[in-house]
Amino acid sequence: MVEMVREVELGENSNLVNEVIGFVNSGLLLRSVNQVVLGGAEISDLATAKKYAWVQVYGEESFTWADLRSEKMSEVWDVVYGGGEKYTEMDIKLSELLDELSRSVQKQLLPKHRELLDDIVSDLKCCLYSRAVQGKTNEFFEGILSAYLSGGWPCGWVGGWPKGSLLVYRDDATDTGGIGDRP
Repeated sequence: MVEMVREVELGENSNLVNEVIGFVNSGLLLRSVNQVVLGGAEISDLATAKKYAWVQVYGEESFTWADLRSEKMSEVWDVVYGGGEKYTEMDIKLSELLDELSRSVQKQLLPKHRELLDDIVSDLKCCLYSRAVQGKTNEFFEGILSAYLSGGWPCGWVGGWPKGSLLVYRDDATDTGGIGDRP
């Protein structure tokens, strides 16, 4: 039984935030739903995906995948923490959901995916905040959400940052898109 994360009322973007919550509540995390992630590369080897997520560096600054996500999230935090009372209330409401979100994600993960818990919760939190603050205008986090909605785990980047595309691990991916066993 998947623990339900409650919906939240945040004003104009509530429906977008609640779409993310609805997905978490659907029990479809990392489950194939036969959708394709457009414009990204896919891999099916979990060990390789973890290397891309945790070891590989991207771009001239040699950012890790976590650094890239953090860099993109800083744009959202700038709005949240610089936007006054409206965003303070939103931050409180979303923060109250994070423990429920984490428990729900944890219950859905297969044993082989348990190591991914922190990354997945962090990604979904970023998607919630991005949608609350920016609607669907943040292409980076909308791409990450799209990867999850299609049953994948966004684990890195292919091509020179910021050009290129999202790399997505899927348990059932058959075509590696030329990625092979790098890095």
